[in-house]
Amino acid sequence: MLDSQSAHLKALDSADLSQLQAILNAICCETGRPLRAPETEEIAALLISLYRHGVADQDKLLSVGRLASTRKRRLSPQVTANSD
Repeated sequence: MLDSQSAHLKALDSADLSQLQAILNAICCETGRPLRAPETEEIAALLISLYRHGVADQDKLLSVGRLASTRKRRLSPQVTANSD
């Protein structure tokens, strides 16, 4: 059974998914992260959630995705070249 919140979420069609894919691809190109990286999948889930809750502006979604990517990068353990 659907709860009251999920009943109001926007269903995604192929055009919506293409739009979100383009945003995620742009973020991956900018960050150099692979599309299948766990961090990238988390950003994709965030973008889908925002879109389903009514945030459809591409610039806003791209900005949020970039911010999430930056935060993920800062929180990820860094391997340095001098770790001999």
